[in-house]
Amino acid sequence: MERLKNVRVLVTGGSGFIGGYVVKKLLSKGYKVSVIDINIHSSSVFFLEKLKSQVKFTNLDIRDRPKVFRFFSKYKFDYVIHLAAEPIVERGYDDPLKTFETNIMGTANVLEGLRRSSPKTGVIVASSDKAYGKTQDKTYTEKSPLVGDHPYDVSKSCTDLIAQTYAKTYGMPIVVTRFGNVYGGGDVHLDRIIPGICMAIIDKKKLNVRSDGTYVRDYIYVEDVADGYIFLLKNIDKAAGQVYNFSSDDNFSVVDLIHKASEYLGEKISYNILNSAKNEIPYQHLDYSKIRTLGWKPKHTLKVGLEKTLSWYKKFYKAGLN
Repeated sequence: MERLKNVRVLVTGGSGFIGGYVVKKLLSKGYKVSVIDINIHSSSVFFLEKLKSQVKFTNLDIRDRPKVFRFFSKYKFDYVIHLAAEPIVERGYDDPLKTFETNIMGTANVLEGLRRSSPKTGVIVASSDKAYGKTQDKTYTEKSPLVGDHPYDVSKSCTDLIAQTYAKTYGMPIVVTRFGNVYGGGDVHLDRIIPGICMAIIDKKKLNVRSDGTYVRDYIYVEDVADGYIFLLKNIDKAAGQVYNFSSDDNFSVVDLIHKASEYLGEKISYNILNSAKNEIPYQHLDYSKIRTLGWKPKHTLKVGLEKTLSWYKKFYKAGLN
């Protein structure tokens, strides 16, 4: 533990949903953690568990290139976990320019800032299963093409390729991660399916399903994702220059997921099919055998993950979650 106190880790987007869990895990392991972000949501794990007081926090928008460059010129890190992004598919449709500026140029700003000031820093970049787009492959491997066609998907394809080119062209120790749908307590985007399920149970209301209910996704619990980032950080020498899918064996359509949640949580869940979602990929499934070969695998079953998630929302709902 004493040795890790001198290991400096920056988490961009560290106050976000996944970021909060990554920061919490890093702190528990004894790392010296810094965070850059622009907003701290009052219902986030980062806020509710008072993580800000345990890290060096800098309010910094990754779209602001001069400030990003000055930041990396001033502060040095052993590792950077780059999570800062526009995370919502629908926002990409409504405001593509902001999504491109954040996900594409924001990533370029971070990596170029590091290239100029500390090119040996180990970097883990969060891409997404959305980077694959609508391919002919029923199951995505790391070698599947990146063919995002709608704004959010394109932004993640570009994020991914930018990270890869910095690794290949400049020899920077960069790893790219592609996750399926991440769920868990602290996700403030309540229109996502699993937070929506939890709130429907708590409020005893019908769940509104934005899609037609047939879209198929992988679901992975957020603590397993945080473990995955720590695992890569510890194995950066082996993983540098590589891309890894992270997922679980929980691959369901939206309607099937609702039925599973009802079974596992012992709750009747009624729902309305709105069929209002736009530009969604019908079927996604990640082959994560490559990262399993390196030594990582998820620890949480869907049942346990859903139970922990519902417990979190029940606990914090009255604390002002909205």
